[in-house]
Amino acid sequence: MKKTFKLSVLCIAMLGLTACSDDDTDTSGLENQIEQLEAQNAELNTKNTELTAANDSLVEDNANLVTKADELQTKAVGYISTFAHQCAEEGVNFDYIDPNAPADEEPLVAAFASAMASDDCMSCHNYEGSDPANVPHGDYGTCSNCHDSPHEETPPVDPGDPQDPTFPQPEPDDTLVDGKTGASGSFYYGTGSFLNADYLAQRLNGSIYNYEWKEVSDGSGAKTLKTACGLQNREYMADMFPNDGKEYQLSAIKNQMGAKLVTTVNKFTDDETAEMVETPNVAIFGYGMKLEDDGNYYVSMSIGKNNTCYNAVTEGEARLAYYEYSPMLSAKFERNMGARILGTIDYERTALKGFDWVTEVPGLGAGEDFTPSDVDWTKVGACSLVIKVDSIIPLG
Repeated sequence: MKKTFKLSVLCIAMLGLTACSDDDTDTSGLENQIEQLEAQNAELNTKNTELTAANDSLVEDNANLVTKADELQTKAVGYISTFAHQCAEEGVNFDYIDPNAPADEEPLVAAFASAMASDDCMSCHNYEGSDPANVPHGDYGTCSNCHDSPHEETPPVDPGDPQDPTFPQPEPDDTLVDGKTGASGSFYYGTGSFLNADYLAQRLNGSIYNYEWKEVSDGSGAKTLKTACGLQNREYMADMFPNDGKEYQLSAIKNQMGAKLVTTVNKFTDDETAEMVETPNVAIFGYGMKLEDDGNYYVSMSIGKNNTCYNAVTEGEARLAYYEYSPMLSAKFERNMGARILGTIDYERTALKGFDWVTEVPGLGAGEDFTPSDVDWTKVGACSLVIKVDSIIPLG
């Protein structure tokens, strides 16, 4: 009975196992899905690879663009060479105005006159003595803003042809030199010389205007570029703001247009030979020139008691040279321009003053027509020389 039951159970189990195996079941759909998914996955992998490559390319391109942008910025900064350029980078835009524009631009001149009026007197006189407190110009000086005085620059006029001579000229001779006038050869600088007295006076009395950064420490200046870009008269500044954390003001300056030389003769006794020796004495001073009512041109300067003053008063004459040099010009007669002035001392207009540079020495003041023998040099501290122009001749 038990054996028969066991056998029956075994047979049923085997039949069940056989019944679970179905050879007719279709699995192609699942296999197709798997194949599609695998294909899609492969496609996604391919796209991912492509996107990764594209992204890498974009990263590289972006890096290149950043590099180029940096290069362009560096290059742009290289083109920042003026104060106006600096301010434009800060978003403050204005056009630079040349302070030496034509004289008919009166507001420009007025702006400088106002700025110069605030400067101290010594920026005009440049006196280096121990007591520079009170140092006025002579009657024909060119500094009009240091102190109250009648000194004024020659008003802009049409002076005519610079080479049209006001005075008779030395006769050129290729074989000779002229010791009397100092002329030599064939007057190489004739076309580069200001022989017209009115034109020469305008150059002598004229000025070149400019602004510069002046370091200060009293809180009145600008420490940052942004602040500097808002300063009054900023449009006249060409030089870049230092931007070094220090404090700066816009400072107006006015300089003469050329070099003014005065030549006299030193006379002294040689210590060893006891003989009289003469040597040239050349100095640089600021002087002006103007036409007086008597029809003569006069040059005037205020200087300390020095060799030039002593020699001119003692000998009664001086030779002056005015010289403008433009190093960027190639033509010789444009690069070197000016004139030589031969003159004699006008003792009536000349005044010798004490050591305060103001008080006239008794008997040696303007209008007294003194002679060299009248001068006690121990009482003289300064000289207001007035030189009558005898001739204006070419550079040479």
